[in-house]
Amino acid sequence: MKKRSLAALMLSLLLVVGILTGCAGRQTAVNPDSPPAAPAAESSDQPADRAAGTGSAGQAEPRQTAYPLTITDGAGRQVTIAAEPRRVISVAPSNTELMFALGKGDLLVGRSDWDDYPPEAQEIESIGGFYSPDYEKIISLEPDLLLLTSGSVEAREKLENDYGLTTFVLNPSNFEELYEGILALGQVVNAQEAAEALVADMQREVEAIAGKVALAENRPVVFYQVWHDPITTAGPGSFIDDMIRIAGGTNAASFAGEPWPVISLEELVSADPDIIVTASEAAAREVRERPGWESIAAVKEGRVLGLPDENIVVRPGPRLIQGLQWFARNLHPELFEQ
Repeated sequence: MKKRSLAALMLSLLLVVGILTGCAGRQTAVNPDSPPAAPAAESSDQPADRAAGTGSAGQAEPRQTAYPLTITDGAGRQVTIAAEPRRVISVAPSNTELMFALGKGDLLVGRSDWDDYPPEAQEIESIGGFYSPDYEKIISLEPDLLLLTSGSVEAREKLENDYGLTTFVLNPSNFEELYEGILALGQVVNAQEAAEALVADMQREVEAIAGKVALAENRPVVFYQVWHDPITTAGPGSFIDDMIRIAGGTNAASFAGEPWPVISLEELVSADPDIIVTASEAAAREVRERPGWESIAAVKEGRVLGLPDENIVVRPGPRLIQGLQWFARNLHPELFEQ
């Protein structure tokens, strides 16, 4: 019995050391004060997760979430998950991507019309739009958990109050909050180790990019066009602002006090961005020919760029790393030449 306890203790220590080693140094690129931590979780009668043990063959057993689990979601609510979810509906593309990334895509019995990645997600039953889902369809699928975002408040209240369903909100606005959300979701769907591994991989990529662009001699001013009329952009508090900063740029809308500000043409011309980024190459072509924008440095110097896929910068999930890599390569091509 003592040998078994000692083995379990040593294994737990190795896991802690591994996680700390994976996180060490990575927090500087995103948050210099503290690494991301799993949201506080409480259980009515037992710890939120069981420590890894050893099987009969001496192999480590995956940590399991102990249910019922009470945990804080992205809306700041205390949510109780009565039992391990078996039938999950995702009402947001980003949440669907996260479920597949955690190896839990097989739990999904429903998804929104917009969920198109990974490709196999489209084989899952659709429950309608993002803001106005088909409630009858949802009920017919008999879910024990629905994954939402902060944008679906009305739907959340109806699902909870009228139908008595359990909902969990993911609402990240930067990488740190995304890490926390992934770790929380890992607890909710009993995929803690997969969540920790995913966060560690993402942190490692962010650190590598931040370390490379630290060698840059300048930080180009970047304007991201969300919409053309009125001129809408990504300001502080958005993932795009976070990516521009980490990729070694300065957001042209850094003066704005909100994530998605509307600005005037005069403000844009005054900011005189070195680079303009749009959702697609078609949008970039339109910007290059837009009257009144010809005096902007990015237009004059031919640095109006279209993303290969807008979703890699607007969907809070693992593919944001692809978006960050794209920004870094285009802001500092001299540092990423093969």
